[in-house]
Amino acid sequence: MKICKECELKKELTDFYGVQGECKECTKKRVKNREKIKRLDPKWHEKEKARHREKYYRLDYKEKHKPTYEKKKEIMFRYFKNHPEKYKAKIISQRLKIKDKNNHLHHWSYNENHYKDVIEINQKDHATIHRFLKYDKKTFMYKDLKGNLLKTRELHENYINKVIKL
Repeated sequence: MKICKECELKKELTDFYGVQGECKECTKKRVKNREKIKRLDPKWHEKEKARHREKYYRLDYKEKHKPTYEKKKEIMFRYFKNHPEKYKAKIISQRLKIKDKNNHLHHWSYNENHYKDVIEINQKDHATIHRFLKYDKKTFMYKDLKGNLLKTRELHENYINKVIKL
């Protein structure tokens, strides 16, 4: 048995971190309060970002989490097996001309008659809009996060513009 220096209660030794004077509960509260205060400081945010970036490169996480060529090929095969309409659309739209080489082609619909009807959008925005879209396998079209079907190109483009402005 040991007495916590913070809450002054008698507790089992398993309720303490090693030889620390305060119990686990008090330690957790203290650390949580300390972090709340630090989060208010913008300099602390920058230091944390830099620390995490340094750790990411020091521990070589990029290589550890980067899939091998074979693994990537297997992932893509499984994806296109589950979505054959997307594979067909990709093959058919491959030869379409892109105005800017930094842009991507975005299919607003995967119905056969819309395979070549794509929206050209820059890479960053393309990644962003896909976080705000849900694919509906029944209609081969996208829905917004509220579940509304974006059944026309115009509706889809309006939704994209709204998302990008956020």
